[in-house]
Amino acid sequence: LFKKIVIADNCAEFANQIFNNSAEMNGSTLFLGAIFFTFQIYGDFSGYSDIAIGTSRLFGFDLKQNFAFPYFSRDMAEFWRRWHISLSTWFRDYLYIPLGGSRGGTWMKVR
Repeated sequence: LFKKIVIADNCAEFANQIFNNSAEMNGSTLFLGAIFFTFQIYGDFSGYSDIAIGTSRLFGFDLKQNFAFPYFSRDMAEFWRRWHISLSTWFRDYLYIPLGGSRGGTWMKVR
């Protein structure tokens, strides 16, 4: 909740103020706006993931981790895996493997 309310929402106010008046801002201020936006989306996604995991535990469910420090990734593929853990797992388990996965040659992979 702290990540969402304190970090993300406060950064959103600054980012919105900068980008809503972007024509009047210089390059360094726009760069600062991008930094605020980066912290905003990180706080939103990480905070929402933590809130969902904590709430589910209150009801006796264990959810998988869905967010693992994506900004510390070495490349875009690792960034995607760290940002969308459960989404990637869902695509693999419910789409890729049932459609044949890597079996069956090139046509099956493309399909």
